Amino acid sequence: CKAIVLECIQGEAGYEVGLRVVVSVENPHSAYIAWMGKLMTFPYKPGTKISCWNFVVPEPLPPDVVAEIRAFWPDYEADKPISLYDFTRMDEDIRQVVTLQFDYFGADFKKPNLTLVWNRGESDGMVSYHAGCTSDRVLKGLSGTGKTTLTVGSELEQDDACLGKPFYENGKIVKVQLIGLEAASYAKSEGITEESPEYPGLVKSTQIGPDSKQPVVLAQNIDCEGVEYRVEEIAGYKVKVPRPIPGQEVGSLTCTRYEKSGTTNGRFVFLFSELNPDWGSGKEKWLKTESLSYKRFDVMEPIFRAVDPAMAVALDTACESIITSALSDQPVGTRVRSYAATDFMVREHCHQAMLKWKMYADLGLGPDGKLVFFITNSGYLGEFDFNGQQKLKLDEKGQPMPKMDAVTGLVQKDAKGNVEYQGLGEKITVQDSKKLVDLVEHRKIERWIQHPAYGYLIPDPRELEEKHGMKDFGRRFNPLRYYAPEEIITFWKRDIEERTRYMENLFSGQEREEELRPVIEVWKKCTIPSPKEVRAFYEKYYGKAE
Repeated sequence: CKAIVLECIQGEAGYEVGLRVVVSVENPHSAYIAWMGKLMTFPYKPGTKISCWNFVVPEPLPPDVVAEIRAFWPDYEADKPISLYDFTRMDEDIRQVVTLQFDYFGADFKKPNLTLVWNRGESDGMVSYHAGCTSDRVLKGLSGTGKTTLTVGSELEQDDACLGKPFYENGKIVKVQLIGLEAASYAKSEGITEESPEYPGLVKSTQIGPDSKQPVVLAQNIDCEGVEYRVEEIAGYKVKVPRPIPGQEVGSLTCTRYEKSGTTNGRFVFLFSELNPDWGSGKEKWLKTESLSYKRFDVMEPIFRAVDPAMAVALDTACESIITSALSDQPVGTRVRSYAATDFMVREHCHQAMLKWKMYADLGLGPDGKLVFFITNSGYLGEFDFNGQQKLKLDEKGQPMPKMDAVTGLVQKDAKGNVEYQGLGEKITVQDSKKLVDLVEHRKIERWIQHPAYGYLIPDPRELEEKHGMKDFGRRFNPLRYYAPEEIITFWKRDIEERTRYMENLFSGQEREEELRPVIEVWKKCTIPSPKEVRAFYEKYYGKAE
């Protein structure tokens, strides 16, 4: 068949992995996969051993091949996309994957390649991070939780994929080197405006550099003025492609509208060097701060810090988010958890959990430790009730109030065209999160208060307001504005039960399950205060609710 063969390297100096990708282009449209992939990876260096192979076949398989597969796999469904991994030759440093019938770069190239390379790194004793990173901080998160948004800026090194390489002295981890795996960002476009941190990367191609060249930025599945998406036949294959609307002028990308593309999963690719002029200098990166971006819409604080290594492993193990897309196969409001914010793992999770536990304990997470571990919440406080239903804001007639698109001035709709409504909760804005992350990772917080149930540390709202200019922080994020003390306790009890059950199920039957028992049961040790004590705590530090 017609194919493009791409040989490249996944990983910076310190851990360079040879990769060969073969992309079928019987459907010429599929050539975009190799084009994007060339930007996302590092140039191949002659002599580098190829350790990982990815065979990409976006088209349907020929009938004779399907018949051959069904001879040994009778239930094979030829019309469904699938990725098939082969790790049977890991001991020979050979890892392979075949991706079939995906017309999506993330599924064809990015995810399978990273799965292979992360697995190789884990086999070599490294920590795998589905995370963005600066020169000394990693921030992990599930898709759509702000991982890229909170990392993008002049210090951006990676926005999605890293490895941590531990260094030992006398059996103790004394430092961890950060190694990036990609050369470019595959950033989500959903909700991006001119104020968004990612915006400079999106519009970089409109600027002419000192060398008189324009940077290449590739956009995918994004609504655009004067453009529609339609299905056309190319070389006998039906393909959804963007085309100019006759009689209309092609204008700007509209990242807050989704009706034309039919998805909120728009993406764009730009080189990290376009935002960080020092990127690729070869300067080594050493871990000082590790964090996760959760997305919660109820009682979770905007940011908190864990100093107990076992609790840090538990928080990493059960990374939390919430379904917000109407296109998901789960209802909006459903709580979801994922080990370390990734579904790229193909080995028992216990081994990475034990390595991280050792790393946190050896480096130390306390005030005198070498490592700060924190969680940031990119969602809301008080937006959802206990059942995951939005608490709607009503007008004077008792009708729900629609959200208005700040860019277009139109009623805001989701990817299915449904109107989105305002809620009663307080949005934790990008500006809030950026400020809080800066304060925590640079050790600027002087006064920490202990959570009344979980025991982790919360920045004192009074210090945030008085010293760091975060006006009205206590009022905005006081849980008593949105819930009665009894309701807050109900949320806490549910979290303790669900987090514990998730870890019990995850580690059940794994090789080091019993060694991880203190991690699995860390939440059971929490003491729930009375409603009176809950009210007293929040009124003392956040003030009385209005």
